[in-house]
Amino acid sequence: MRKHTIILILGFLAASSLLADQPLQQRDQWQLEDPAAWEWQGEGDATTLVLKKPSQYKPKVRRPFNLAWFGGAEFGSFTLTCEARLDVFNKGNNDVCIAFGGRGESEFYYAHLGETADGVHLQVHVVNQADRKAITTNRAKALPWKPDHWHSIKLVRDASTGSIQVWFENELVLEASDTAFGKGRIGFGSFDDLGAFRKVTITSAAESVQQIEVVAGGGTLVENAPATQCKVTQPFGIAFDPQDNMFICEETHRLLRVDAKTGVLTVVTAAKGKNAPAGDNGPAKDASFIAPHNLVADAEGNLFIADTYHYAVRRVDAKTGLVTTFAGNGSKELSGDGGPATSAGLDGLACLCFNHDFTKLYLGGFSKVIRVVDMKTGIITTVPGIGGSRAMAVDSKGNLFTAAGSGVHMLATDGKTTVLNDPTAAPLLKGVKHLWADRDDNILIADAGNHLIRKFMVAERRLVTLAGVGEKGIAGVPGPALQAHLGEPHGVVTHPRTGDIYIADSRNHRVLRIKQPQ
Repeated sequence: MRKHTIILILGFLAASSLLADQPLQQRDQWQLEDPAAWEWQGEGDATTLVLKKPSQYKPKVRRPFNLAWFGGAEFGSFTLTCEARLDVFNKGNNDVCIAFGGRGESEFYYAHLGETADGVHLQVHVVNQADRKAITTNRAKALPWKPDHWHSIKLVRDASTGSIQVWFENELVLEASDTAFGKGRIGFGSFDDLGAFRKVTITSAAESVQQIEVVAGGGTLVENAPATQCKVTQPFGIAFDPQDNMFICEETHRLLRVDAKTGVLTVVTAAKGKNAPAGDNGPAKDASFIAPHNLVADAEGNLFIADTYHYAVRRVDAKTGLVTTFAGNGSKELSGDGGPATSAGLDGLACLCFNHDFTKLYLGGFSKVIRVVDMKTGIITTVPGIGGSRAMAVDSKGNLFTAAGSGVHMLATDGKTTVLNDPTAAPLLKGVKHLWADRDDNILIADAGNHLIRKFMVAERRLVTLAGVGEKGIAGVPGPALQAHLGEPHGVVTHPRTGDIYIADSRNHRVLRIKQPQ
């Protein structure tokens, strides 16, 4: 039996009016899961909470055995700083824990600050009505705990993005991302390893107001100038290559490129008549597209374009610039399952999306089915278990999402289909044109009928608005995203490296960006 003690010296500092009204050192605002294991000492800034003996508390799921929760306030985005100490070092992996986002005894996050990284120690965990689950995305190999020494710790939580970061002695040692819980309580404790905390401060962060700006369109020039000085007409699709260059397809038949380094826009393919030759096996500048609705890039930067009324998927080679037909025989029909994609008939193609490792390309549109092409074999098949949609997305786990009515359907990797909706959402989704899975596997939605960009929080079954006021217009840009007027946005994607949100504001003839905290 270990006989060492955790001491919490709660010298909390008020950092806002909320914290000043509810000073954290007040004893009556703390809930102790095992009161017999704890003892209060001191007063005011020197208030000390001592874990004087091992706890007899038995959690329902695997999680820290004993936590002291501050119940006077809930925190969404915040910065916590403190000093921590391990009093006695035993054989094994000693640790202390900081809990946050607490909504109940089996719903919270915690940072498990162990000496050495293994399956459970030196991890960020989520407890969500089940045994703890590690969600760490990056971590150090060990923490340099020293006997009888106070170490500085900082934990930063951004509830809007899900970001969790932990520093130990000014070194970033833990990173994770999760949005299962927003605001919640903060607590301290351990499993059976004891130590001490002191000089704790919590600074509550005001929710950031996301800004929106024009990155292409709004000008009068044709090309070879900054993208914001050039004319963009009815942009429908946006894609980025591995070098961060942005490509835009217009309903008016053009394909545009914005250089990542210079911001200069050039015309890759100019608009041509509907009866112009498609231009296969020639350079992109000589090719023709008919109202392309969407485009995506693979890992090598090859572009795949939903050439809607050529009833084909066209490919632009990243190295040669040559255009070929990747899928579709030019006929408006549904045919060719089990054979080469180039021999298949496609009906009203409007959306393309790759899975996370680029082994599958999904094709959606105006028909009743979704098709998929195996990128290794070139064979096309119909996706079973889910109906057709012009708006699709695939998350990092391989789940397929489609827009249907006022909700979102999810076809899981096990073949089960689930209807996802938020009954409290207002307004209901209307005329959805595009979906996109962000880095946290939430689904961005181009809600064209409501002139909004929205996000469906999959784990929370919650629909939130990211941009737009719900009325068609052009005002409010640049400015707060929620005060911007949009015009039937047909596309929304995230930048693969920064996570910034890009919007094809179609009827306003511009591309917009919502920058994300870095």
